[in-house]
Amino acid sequence: MKRFRSAAMLFGVVLVVVGVGAAVARAEQPRRVAVGGGTGVALAWGAPVGSLSLLHFCTVTAIGVDAAGNLVGLTNAHCAYDPGDAVYLQSAVEPGPGHDPSVGRIGTVDYVSGGNPIGPGPHGVGLDYAVIVFDRSKVNPVATVGDTTIRGIAAPPPEGTPVCKQGTTSGRTCGTTITSMGPYLVTTVPEFPGDSGAPVVAGETLIGNQWVWGGSSSMTAILEDLDRRGGVGAGFHLDFAG
Repeated sequence: MKRFRSAAMLFGVVLVVVGVGAAVARAEQPRRVAVGGGTGVALAWGAPVGSLSLLHFCTVTAIGVDAAGNLVGLTNAHCAYDPGDAVYLQSAVEPGPGHDPSVGRIGTVDYVSGGNPIGPGPHGVGLDYAVIVFDRSKVNPVATVGDTTIRGIAAPPPEGTPVCKQGTTSGRTCGTTITSMGPYLVTTVPEFPGDSGAPVVAGETLIGNQWVWGGSSSMTAILEDLDRRGGVGAGFHLDFAG
């Protein structure tokens, strides 16, 4: 009987130790936040004037992985200042409902293309996209944000096709395609400050990245540019495995 009690006590101690160890391990793991096409982010610009630091609120176009296995996101080029800019959730830095700074920095800008034809910016005219490398330990890639789900990527559809965008400021707004001009798509879809980078979708298919009211760049043109450039972002494809 004594031997049985001793074994039972030892088993109990082992369970307590294992339980405490598991709790500590869970406590040490950073909380992962959901990020997908339509998520609001804040990009911390570098210091273009002395030590001045600026935050620019924009929207994630898409999230996935590249050929090297990096967890990669896209937004507008005019949202970023330079490669190396820090990326945070908008809710982590903007006071108000849902404000939670505990997650901290979730990514880093790796590449900034030329801007759009209306506002080319310092890098000249381009497709207005920036590549973000996200921290896998903090970010859980998701297909659905708000009222928009992204399951695939395709070229812009014919004129008159119903399309929508999911922006961090105005949410989901819709319109129709008007025309394509080279790699650029013209629609009637509205945009407001903070929506820049918003995914433009036809159904659940991503077709563009919004950079102005009614203007976006074709996603297939962006993917071709990523592959042509090589490096981080090349071979980008949607992946929500987490």
